[in-house]
Amino acid sequence: MSKEDDYEKNSPTKIEINTELVLNDRELELTKSYLRKIDLHILPIVVIMYIASSLDRGNIGVALTNGLVKSLNLSSTEQANVTSLFTIFYIAFEAPANALLKRFKPRIWFAFIVCGWSLCCMYLSIAKSAIDFTIFRCLLGVFEAGFTPGIVAYLPYWYVKSEIGSRMSIFFMALPIAGILGGPVGASLVKVKSNVLKPYQILFLTEGSITLFLGILIFFLLYDYPETFSHFTPEEKAVALRRISASQGLASKSKVTFKQTLAAFMDWKIYAFSFITFGPNNCLVIFGYFGPTIIKGMGYSTVTATYMSGIPYAFGLIGSFLSIYLISRVKIYKVYFMLTPIIILGFCLAAFTRIGALRMAGLCMSNFATCAVISFGATWMSVNCGSVPKRMISTAIYLTISGFAGFVTPYMFTTKQAPDYVAGNVFAIAMLGLTLILSVVLKFYFVYQNKKRDENPVDVSHLSEKEQQDLNDQHPNFRYVL
Repeated sequence: MSKEDDYEKNSPTKIEINTELVLNDRELELTKSYLRKIDLHILPIVVIMYIASSLDRGNIGVALTNGLVKSLNLSSTEQANVTSLFTIFYIAFEAPANALLKRFKPRIWFAFIVCGWSLCCMYLSIAKSAIDFTIFRCLLGVFEAGFTPGIVAYLPYWYVKSEIGSRMSIFFMALPIAGILGGPVGASLVKVKSNVLKPYQILFLTEGSITLFLGILIFFLLYDYPETFSHFTPEEKAVALRRISASQGLASKSKVTFKQTLAAFMDWKIYAFSFITFGPNNCLVIFGYFGPTIIKGMGYSTVTATYMSGIPYAFGLIGSFLSIYLISRVKIYKVYFMLTPIIILGFCLAAFTRIGALRMAGLCMSNFATCAVISFGATWMSVNCGSVPKRMISTAIYLTISGFAGFVTPYMFTTKQAPDYVAGNVFAIAMLGLTLILSVVLKFYFVYQNKKRDENPVDVSHLSEKEQQDLNDQHPNFRYVL
């Protein structure tokens, strides 16, 4: 008999759903050991992928200020189209992409989409017209659509509910890192002298080539499921599978059914989570696409503005480290109460003052708070779904709605609105106000539901494991995370 079989034979046989198992000392040691292995082999890969994703879709901001507009003779509407239509296709394909993730092994799926968007990014360097360029920006959106919702769904394959938050914070650290790298790297690339290629062409070709190499590596380096993770000892594997199964179920054994799909679409809380995240995500769209443009409007040269666009992201990286500290110490709703007003204040300074240094301070302040809060929305939504299938569909809905900011906002940050971009900043502030309001609503609803279930326990032990998992967050043992 193997060690794994022996361990499972002596482990509790009762199936517990939507619970955190009580572990003995040996199991606690095994848990710490297997989590270190997962963190080492999974997190670095997904963070690097996210950095590449952010750079390849965000380099449009550098390109717009370094020759793209003049070279392709882009009108104000066409400038907005290359970002907003990207978002439309990104949004449209998020739900189908997450469904496909369940049909393919993760390493195959992620390698495919990374290679796909890298080739699209490279093609942008040789586009000859606005239409040609816009079409391949849309295809870039199609391939990237499977990434963020896919990773938000993929990380919980490996962790129980209480462990997801800190890992999600680490994943979203890629955003400020990409922002810090994007400005200086982009500025360096567009300064390269070439008799054949224009500055923005060098940018797209170089960054796309690096991502293509990464996509090929992913096929060989990424792991699919805990059941097939080769670095576990038999005892570690047994504990890991038992904990994950008890928390929200094993991804390899779950299927997205019509019933679960309908449950996700009919859950008003998913829409609340989506609009809570819309405000902060809208801020990321502004920073990512139009950072150099906004800073150039403060009176700086094109190259200087491109370099300086990394400064607010340095503050964002500090905010990301803060989110890792807060995730296990502060209730999620309290984080929104603390940080959303800071984002609003920052945007007010950036939009309504005329002193360049004060406007830059506003961008830094809002980026700090935005990068600190952004991972909490995905975590809050993910841990309150109740099952893997519902989480898959809910993630797609959540990111589709919150990602719609990328369609609306570009039309408020064209050259016509320069240099103050008042409409774009007012819209951003209004949506952040909605973030605060909905956070309050969910907080009181979750407190009410948790108290109700504590005071009125229901025995569902007569139901099978599958039937209990199908109850999702309506399971009597489920408690909403605040």
